[in-house]
Amino acid sequence: MKEAVVDRPKERIWTYEDYLSGRIPEEVSEVIRGKEVRKMPAGDIHGFMEAFITGLLLKPKEPYIVLSGEVALLLSRSPLTLRGADVVAISRDRWKLKGGAIEVPPDLIVEIVSPSDSLPYIIEKMEDYRRWGVKRQVWVFPEDREVVVVDEGGVRAFGEGDEVELLEGVKFRLKDLLKEVEDEGRDS
Repeated sequence: MKEAVVDRPKERIWTYEDYLSGRIPEEVSEVIRGKEVRKMPAGDIHGFMEAFITGLLLKPKEPYIVLSGEVALLLSRSPLTLRGADVVAISRDRWKLKGGAIEVPPDLIVEIVSPSDSLPYIIEKMEDYRRWGVKRQVWVFPEDREVVVVDEGGVRAFGEGDEVELLEGVKFRLKDLLKEVEDEGRDS
């Protein structure tokens, strides 16, 4: 029996004009230097962790706007680099809600790393955020039970029992977050 061959279109390079006009398909989760990235949506545990961290950040409320759920970040118009972040906090004096992608580097980005995220993808995303000017990145690695912080002090790794500061005065321990996930799963 002859194997079916599917014609795949040539790799498309997306532009800022494509973004503005809404031509980029919804299934494209990020655009990196014009090239699309398609990722499966995150699962329930990932979403629970995003919500937990968002809740911590919402308590002080001022002076930040806190957003979550693959927040669109426009790192570059040419070549188009459009990233999605799990949780973002940005000073209210630097950004107002506009209904589009955030175009200035946030004060904080939190990423929950999924098992399907490759190390080269993670490192490239960290570096993109750093070059763009993000002040603080907090990367949660649930499977490795560690947190990595990237800021002006460099790159530091924290174990699950260490207290990690998200923003001034807002801290968490990964072990507490993992216990919340475990307790929620047990209640089902």
